Amino acid sequence: MSTSLKIQDDSSESLISCFFVSNEWKEKEIIEDDEESDTVTFDMKNTFVYRPDLTKTTSGLTGDEIVTIPHLLIMGGLIAIQRDMKPLLGIAIKAMTQIFDPTTPFLTARVMDILFDGVPIDCNHDEFEATTFCSKLESEKGFKIINETHLAFSILGGANATSMGRFKVYRGVKDISKLGEVVSVNDEEEMDVWDGDCNKILGTDSTIFAPFHHKSDILYAYAPDLCRSLGASYLRPSSYNGVPTGFYSIDFGDMQSDPSLHCFCRDQDVEKCPPRGTIDLYPCNGAPLLASKPQFLDADDNLVRNVDGLNPNRDEHDIFLHLEMLSSSPLSAAKRLQFAIEIEPVQEMTIMSKLRTVAIPLIWVEESVHLNSTYTKIFRGLYLFFNVNSIIKFSLCVFGCIGLIITVYGMFSEKLLNKVNNLSTQPIPPLQPSSTKVAVATTDALPSVETASELDGKERY
Repeated sequence: MSTSLKIQDDSSESLISCFFVSNEWKEKEIIEDDEESDTVTFDMKNTFVYRPDLTKTTSGLTGDEIVTIPHLLIMGGLIAIQRDMKPLLGIAIKAMTQIFDPTTPFLTARVMDILFDGVPIDCNHDEFEATTFCSKLESEKGFKIINETHLAFSILGGANATSMGRFKVYRGVKDISKLGEVVSVNDEEEMDVWDGDCNKILGTDSTIFAPFHHKSDILYAYAPDLCRSLGASYLRPSSYNGVPTGFYSIDFGDMQSDPSLHCFCRDQDVEKCPPRGTIDLYPCNGAPLLASKPQFLDADDNLVRNVDGLNPNRDEHDIFLHLEMLSSSPLSAAKRLQFAIEIEPVQEMTIMSKLRTVAIPLIWVEESVHLNSTYTKIFRGLYLFFNVNSIIKFSLCVFGCIGLIITVYGMFSEKLLNKVNNLSTQPIPPLQPSSTKVAVATTDALPSVETASELDGKERY
């Protein structure tokens, strides 16, 4: 997760990736179970527990490494103010100078401080700009109060083990096809972030899906950290640990060329649409961030070319889901999201005046689950039962058809035999005298025959 950058106009940026492992626990605290509306309301809490042992095993790192990344408060804060509140840019620059006294727009710090423990912010200043800025930070997510004069900022720590929102979802008792479908979040049935249909909350909370899905169905899940629902589409048949599954993945699309996605562009202005394969998070959290697949996989080629060290790989960076199609149970899944800061020059701030306009990856997070054989053997047993049942049904059909043929053949054979037997047992009638008359000529009626001697001397004819 470390970045090493140059800020001159003619330079290129480079990126080095480091990997740190944490366990993630998803907790749902039930608040209300409404049988009449067939809904349940709960608070969703995500808790990350850093695993130094697994990190050491997989990457050889400890978390104490010193890395350099874009300073999110200086760089991100000033760019955001420049976009929408430019009249306040001068006050913001004074506040940054008073608090940080920066010589560079980049932050060099310990990895665990950046991720969880927090980078200290000294708010022990009397200037109006500094006190106003610090008081604003106290109420923001990602910051925690250390004491009266110091705050701490981290990417994950401030929101760790805190509520992601109050979800109201269908229980699926009355209608199984609605199981897990989100009705509202924080008592709101729609978001107020985008324009038009993009504010709709679609799908589940990503932990459960209704059974009996068809391949043509899109599996939607609402992502609070992105302020939108993401849809996974069926790509091909697959298998996991011997269980037949469907392979699903997500494509963020091209918002500039797809009219149905224009409502995700700032002010529905096509010129303000984010690059292909990315999501603009500025309307969601007010920070100049882009969400995408890690290392800009499936994103605009220019994003990859502008940063050295990127090597998008589908096996390592894609979002996927192996779904057991009958129960719609995820057997293996990985939600991989990268967060990059959109850098642009701020002429009024000397240390930011020569920055290039480029998107620099900050961090990418993989939330994955892979069921072990203890659970998948249940599905294998289920499919074994189905296969045996299918074989039995097929065998019964075959034997039934053979039996039917034998029965029909026997019936026709018996009928034919009976007919032959009936013919052979009928009595033969006695012969009757013939009425044919035979005339017999006697010698008395024959003319006399002269002898040869008597014919001598006579003419012979």
